Amino acid sequence: MTISAQKKQQLTAFLGSLPNAAALKLFAGLEADRANKRVAGGAKGKSNIPHNMLLDDLRTQLLAHGAFPPARKYDAKRIFFSPFEDFFVGARSGQKRRARIARPSLEPIWRLMMTEKALTDAAFAAAALDDAIRDGAEAEALERAVFIAAEAGFGRVCEEAKTNAAARARLVEALGDEAILDDLEEIRRLLTGVDFLHQLQALIPTAAPSLTEEQLYQIRSLFLSAHDQSNTLGADILLALIGRLEKPWRALGVYYHLAGSADDRLDAARAAAAVLPETLFEEFETLACALERDGAGALDAETARLRVTYFADYADGLARQAKKIGDNVFLNRVEASRDVAGEAFDRFVEQALAALRAAMPVRQGGGSSQLMSQRPDIAHALSPAVVHQAADAAVLIAVAPSLAARLGAEPDFSSLITEEARDQCSVFAKDLVVEIRAAEGDERKAARRMLEQILKVAAPLLDSDDIGLIRDRALAAAVAV
Repeated sequence: MTISAQKKQQLTAFLGSLPNAAALKLFAGLEADRANKRVAGGAKGKSNIPHNMLLDDLRTQLLAHGAFPPARKYDAKRIFFSPFEDFFVGARSGQKRRARIARPSLEPIWRLMMTEKALTDAAFAAAALDDAIRDGAEAEALERAVFIAAEAGFGRVCEEAKTNAAARARLVEALGDEAILDDLEEIRRLLTGVDFLHQLQALIPTAAPSLTEEQLYQIRSLFLSAHDQSNTLGADILLALIGRLEKPWRALGVYYHLAGSADDRLDAARAAAAVLPETLFEEFETLACALERDGAGALDAETARLRVTYFADYADGLARQAKKIGDNVFLNRVEASRDVAGEAFDRFVEQALAALRAAMPVRQGGGSSQLMSQRPDIAHALSPAVVHQAADAAVLIAVAPSLAARLGAEPDFSSLITEEARDQCSVFAKDLVVEIRAAEGDERKAARRMLEQILKVAAPLLDSDDIGLIRDRALAAAVAV
């Protein structure tokens, strides 16, 4: 399947916004689906999902920070960035947000570390670490030396940039972008808590599906230890935890565990702990606002379906956690965002119906059909882009009622759209059978080709038995004299 550059850009932006754990889960699902399609083979094995493109994009993003198992070069660069991997996102849109580091920033930051005079000690420490790895020597002390030198060097660079406009301009020029400097400053701050981040990674595996009671108590102890060193470090541990969980909304349960604990040490740390739910809800509400904004623009049905499904999963997850505690404040926030997303989804569905209709062109009756009603326009072949967009739209329309229900939207609207789309596809296909019977030569071939296109497009909407019956009638019509 080929897709437009605009669609690829939108999909890349969506994939890049996912936390590591969610990206890993999606990667595994795509691989499994691709394997199933290959096993099915033939027409049943075909798919409108661009598996290879999505997997390549995800693999690139995941490998950029070591979150995916395939073998990578184990070197100083990888070791240096590994403590921060739970904060990485594929790209940044809008203002810099805490606990978000764009992966494209990593290469310029490493290059600065290797070339900036103030970071000479860090560059030498990294070179010594690479030598030790190559020679198979003990490297633990050298790893620590890299972080210590980098913390001191980046500290000097960032402090000078704050007080000297010329130095800041040179630093931005060296990095290539002001946003990269923001990420550099985030890494500089996080370097003070590398030991705590390493402990969290040892405690909770990447893409952890859930947390045990023992792990909850261990996280609480780690959070308090980090908070004793710095208020911000305690919060950073909880924010890193979000990135380590397969389903980020499950981190809300950790907040409720902390909030409900009788530990006296938590009294002074409750403000830091509150950063966790606020970050989750900021992420969630940002997703809703993005759907609202994009609902007013051109539709990309496949991307819209992926995004709305992820939002619905997020909403369900947050609501389940809040219901366990009876937290009506957070439940109300979930419902408010669902309302926003539900209105946007209604617009997506309307646009999807229009995209589906574009693959069913009609003309005024006459010609071979000898009828005065509107008939399928077989004179002009459909472009591949129109067919692909219609196929994506049909998938979205097919799942519209269930997605609308998950968003708390009125199910009647989506159900009516789905029924209307199903009826229109069925009527159009049957009208094409009439065209096949009435036409001859190239016109008959064009009608048969258009029929196959619409049956493939409408497969998510029509019953397989109905599709088989229409194909049988088309075969019979094709041999009619």
